[in-house]
Amino acid sequence: MSFAFQLTLRQIILGLFLTAASGVLPILLAQAAKAQSVTDNLQIQATVKASCKISSVTNINFGTYDALGTHYTTPLDSQGSVSVSCLPKVKASIQLEKGLYPIAGSTCTAPARQMKGPSATALLPYGLFQDAARTQTWGCTAATGVDYTAASAAATSFDIYGRIPAANSMLGILDTLEPGAYSDTVQIVVSF
Repeated sequence: MSFAFQLTLRQIILGLFLTAASGVLPILLAQAAKAQSVTDNLQIQATVKASCKISSVTNINFGTYDALGTHYTTPLDSQGSVSVSCLPKVKASIQLEKGLYPIAGSTCTAPARQMKGPSATALLPYGLFQDAARTQTWGCTAATGVDYTAASAAATSFDIYGRIPAANSMLGILDTLEPGAYSDTVQIVVSF
């Protein structure tokens, strides 16, 4: 074999090698240049606070109390309501305070509420109840409040039943009543 032929054969083999390597070399270089990676986890947390709100209140308006007429022997009834919204599964107790003018000795277990009239001595007793029969007093303790566990965040309405007793059942009331407007304010408390 002549030297020129050997050189040409070497050039051909080298050319083939370089051609083949030119396709493989970038792949090899890319693999070598590929970035290394490590992993870890990012924890995401929050705490949802138990919460409730009073959505709406419908006041109680007894209208006209006729102490010497109809209401001398018959009580005067009326009702209002409170709507409460709590997050699901929140357990709450809805309580009604004693009002601004409670009778002396009134307690949260047995609230004796009164409305104040035109003068400081003109007071008209009334009661607030959990039931339409007006037998369960609605007070301001967990035992005398209304218990409620929310199924959803939608507002739930609770009726509040009011009653002014018949005048003949309240000793001395006729001597202190004065004609005019009577009112009281009772705070609603939702404990959860």
